[in-house]
Amino acid sequence: DSQNDFSPPQKTGEKRFVGKIWQSLIDGLKPLLLPGYALLVMVGLLGNSLLLHVICRSRKMHGVTNFLIANLALADLLMCAACVPFTLAYVFNPRGWVFGSFLCYFVFLMQPVTVYVSVFTLTAIAVDRYYATVHPLKKRLSMGGCWQVVAGVWLLSGALAAPALAHTYHVELPDARLTICEEFWVKRERERLAYAYSTLIITYILPVSAVALSYLRITIKLRGRVLPGTGIHNQERWERVRRKKIFRLLVLLVTVFGACWLPLHLFNIVRDVDINLISKDYFNLLQLLCHWLAMSSACYNPFLYAWLHDRFRAELLKINCRARGREQIAELDVNKDYYYLVH
Repeated sequence: DSQNDFSPPQKTGEKRFVGKIWQSLIDGLKPLLLPGYALLVMVGLLGNSLLLHVICRSRKMHGVTNFLIANLALADLLMCAACVPFTLAYVFNPRGWVFGSFLCYFVFLMQPVTVYVSVFTLTAIAVDRYYATVHPLKKRLSMGGCWQVVAGVWLLSGALAAPALAHTYHVELPDARLTICEEFWVKRERERLAYAYSTLIITYILPVSAVALSYLRITIKLRGRVLPGTGIHNQERWERVRRKKIFRLLVLLVTVFGACWLPLHLFNIVRDVDINLISKDYFNLLQLLCHWLAMSSACYNPFLYAWLHDRFRAELLKINCRARGREQIAELDVNKDYYYLVH
């Protein structure tokens, strides 16, 4: 189910007329959509780059959960850099796909892969927190095991995206001065629907359900814990507050991801069941809005992390202070050299 197919299927006699209407609608939406997508790309690139930088630079943040969140940030970064700009250029360029065959297949591979990596990484985080909270005496996932989980997530995501890539075609139409890069399942509508619904279940419904159940169990476990009397140490109380903040952070990460992708999934389901349920006048506008909302899921994680993760904010302030300190030292050196030069 191509995520870049922004036109409803039409009868042969309607194609040229609908194409003109679609192109005029696209041109009319440019002032709204271009700034929206540009903001999405800039915020996603800057925020996720900063998140990766802080996690990599700070040794205190080299834990399993933060490593998995860094993998999530990497997937979001790749989506913003390798998918959204090319998709937007493809939609608005009257010549279609102008980036060559290699980028056609690469972008159409990376778009589903990055989404699948995000949802499987969120699932891995939920499972890790579940065992840490509900079964604290069991052996935790080590950093070596975490590397294996991340590698498995990327391999599984690539395998799930392979059938869509196998049905992606880069076709040049010289007479129409148009090049298309699309997913086509010629005379295989049943196979396409089976693949679309199976990937929806595997990469959205099952993971989000599993994560929701895990965090529900964690919530019940946390509420069931009884604190000792007033003699409890301040360190233990602080650690409990810190864990609750991390738990809220992870719940919000999953909630935002699920909410952002839900409209596009529902739109695709309705389109596959009966495309006439969606008005032709608003079909493309609705799909673009749903697509924008889904892609925006790559932007929110750094802000949630900065809001709810105390250690991340502290490390971010440290890096900022070090950078300012180096600038001040460099300025002092320049002033000193100027003083000796003048005197």
